[in-house]
Amino acid sequence: MRIQKLIHVEPMVVAKMRSIIHCQKPEVIQSHFGIGLNTWVKLREGKAIRHSVAQRLLQRLQRDAVI
Repeated sequence: MRIQKLIHVEPMVVAKMRSIIHCQKPEVIQSHFGIGLNTWVKLREGKAIRHSVAQRLLQRLQRDAVI
């Protein structure tokens, strides 16, 4: 079994993400950030998420000029 690498996303990035969305419905989170609700909850709570998910999220945020 492969061990998953986990990473924390900077609170400032999460705060910027929070300011973009108007509600926290799963479809809104998915359409804006490409992540699921469970990942969003982990980010809001300051918990680590999978490294691969964090990489894709940060690439998407940079592409969309969010960060």
